[in-house]
Parts: sequence; C-alpha cells; structure tokens
Amino acid sequence: MKRVPLILGFIVALALPATATAQDDTAPTLRLSFFQCDFSKLDAALEQIESISIPIWEELIEEGMVENHGHFIHSWASEWNVGIYTVAEDIPAVLAAVEEFGRRMDERHPDAENLFGEACPAHRDGFYTFGPRTGQNDEEESSGDGN
Repeated sequence: MKRVPLILGFIVALALPATATAQDDTAPTLRLSFFQCDFSKLDAALEQIESISIPIWEELIEEGMVENHGHFIHSWASEWNVGIYTVAEDIPAVLAAVEEFGRRMDERHPDAENLFGEACPAHRDGFYTFGPRTGQNDEEESSGDGN
C-alpha cells in the first residue's frame, strides 16, 4: 500500500447502522480506533505521522472540522496497543474530516508508503458520546462564551 490512510475509519464507519448516530446533542463525539501494532516497526510509522499526517489534522482543527485529533500508545495494556482519537461535533463531522484528510493525503503525498498500516495491520473503530466529565463549569456552559 502506498498511502498513509486513516480512511479505514471512514470505511468502517460507513457500515455503521443509522441508529448509531443517535446521541446527546450537547456532547461532542469521540472516535476511537485501536490498533495491534508491531513495536519494532512503530517508530518509523509514528515519525511519518508526525511529519505528514499531523499537519493536515492541524489544518482541519483550524478550519473547525474537528476539535482534536491524536495518537496514544500504551505502556501496559492488551494487544490493542496504539490508539487514534478524533473529537468532533458528531459522527458525520468525524466522517467528513476523515474523508477530507484522505483527500489531502492523496493530493500531497501520493507516493508515501503506508508505514502505519505495515506496523499496525489489525484495527477496530468505535464512536462514543461524552458523558459526565471533569472540567465542566456550569457557569461557563450557561453563558455560552466558554470564558
């Protein structure tokens, strides 16, 4: 494979039933993708993500398509040892951002090897709605200005 796609999440998400989009209108959506990665190949893959993928995700954040995006690597857990998260308004917003990410990757880096796909061949995806969490301030939420 020649691309560094996160488009896999988009493809899997298209297979979700329509009922999966029902959620609390006030809470953003969290997409989590977990991967089984070969740590001996992961350093090169993460360097590639840092250099060519993250700049595109930063653009998508600046453009308001998503609120946040990143990767996490476990120190101690199961065989699902690497994760990717994306936070956006709702599932359609996540899917639109993933599609736009794929389009920009194809346009800017058409010959890039898929080092992440080689290092992390198995994955699973999920969409979640945030529930109660720390850092919520009733006054900020009611004022609507976030300050």
